[in-house]
Amino acid sequence: MKDLKYEAHIAVLNTKVESLIDKQKELTQRVRANEKVVAAIGLLGSIALAFIGAGYFAPKADAAPTAGEWIQRMRDWKSEQTRQPIEIMLDDAMVEYDDDVMDHDCEEHTEEEEKEGEKGLTK
Repeated sequence: MKDLKYEAHIAVLNTKVESLIDKQKELTQRVRANEKVVAAIGLLGSIALAFIGAGYFAPKADAAPTAGEWIQRMRDWKSEQTRQPIEIMLDDAMVEYDDDVMDHDCEEHTEEEEKEGEKGLTK
């Protein structure tokens, strides 16, 4: 009887060991599946960072100018073609100012001289 007890006990222990081995295999498979998910997420994160980095460091593309920008460029070009240098503009302004002052002064002197001439004649 004792032998039977031991054999039954050994059979129960074998069943438990087999159950534990199966459980270990299942847990190993689950861990590997989790490792694959983590690796895939890491890969996607690396790819996303690579795209963001490439976009940040890539040279900027030159966009075609709009119609308004073309019009403004044409206006600027035309004004540059017809524009006088600042020195000439200032010289012309000074000449005009001097001419205006001289004309104005000459008229006043002429009127004063006429009045003095009239006074001189009446004396």
